[in-house]
Amino acid sequence: MAKPLSQQEIDALLSVQGGSGEVSADSFDLATLNDPNDENERIQPYNFKRPRLFSQEQMRVLTHVHESFARDLSVYLSAQLRTIVEISLTAVDQVLYSEYVMSSAAPSALYVVEAEDLNHNVVFELDPSLVIYTVEKLFGGPGVFLEKTREVSQIEQRIMSKVMERAYTELEESWSQVNELSLREVAFESNAEFVQIIPGVEPALVCTFKVWIYEQESFLNICYPYILLEKMLGRAGLRQYITNATSPASPEERATFEEGLQDVAIELRAELGRTRLPLTELLNLEEGDVIPLNRNTDEPMRVFAGDVEKFKASVGKAGKYRALRILEIDKSSPQQGQKND
Repeated sequence: MAKPLSQQEIDALLSVQGGSGEVSADSFDLATLNDPNDENERIQPYNFKRPRLFSQEQMRVLTHVHESFARDLSVYLSAQLRTIVEISLTAVDQVLYSEYVMSSAAPSALYVVEAEDLNHNVVFELDPSLVIYTVEKLFGGPGVFLEKTREVSQIEQRIMSKVMERAYTELEESWSQVNELSLREVAFESNAEFVQIIPGVEPALVCTFKVWIYEQESFLNICYPYILLEKMLGRAGLRQYITNATSPASPEERATFEEGLQDVAIELRAELGRTRLPLTELLNLEEGDVIPLNRNTDEPMRVFAGDVEKFKASVGKAGKYRALRILEIDKSSPQQGQKND
């Protein structure tokens, strides 16, 4: 139950109403709070009939996953088609599935893919002109985008399915940080009205990509049912993504990393000293000449691990080999980390 106003609070409200320099309740206009020129806009539109089902954190994860997918797929297609293919994510939109079906113009190239472990289907929609261009380039043709789109033939479907298998693999790898995903192609359609992966009133997420080949623009869409992403982007999935991205490694992971680093070869070199010689003297050096260095014989030598000065050492012998005895770890180098092992 709401707390009733006291008489003092009522009097304070009445004194403000109509006072000088104040806006009265009668003249209050909600539109003034939503001034597009106001940098401190306080009101944002919200559709209560279609609530936002994805949080900002989830949208960031979705954007990251599909930007990674676009980069990897563009590299693969560029190699296969022997030309530069640029793919970029342009939008991640929450829609009703019926709206997605209505927005897909026939003829199209719709690959229905099953997420095997999650028992739901995903739709890959490609521009049919892009499919025909890809098939032509794979067979050594010049590759021309058709001015008037047509349906993809069964032979072209079979050939393009091999390319799509790689696209599914790239998407699986992009999702791997969030949730394991296994995709398998189950059907191909040219009309979205015949693809009913969920009821039309159910929400879905559509990721839209632009595909550029030279000056030709094409598109690629991926449509997910919301119920599928709800399973993948649950607390466990987000926790795994955040852990992989920001959290320190566990003791087991750290031990694995350290074990792997022990097999990495690093050049270790000792510096006897330094000097500067004129070019004329350098060219006239002969066997038996003595070159004075900037280090005294009783001073320790500088030992470098790679390009980083790591140790101070003295010269000696170990059996029949020349050797160095490490005297101290050099902590003065600004390139070294806080921990010296």
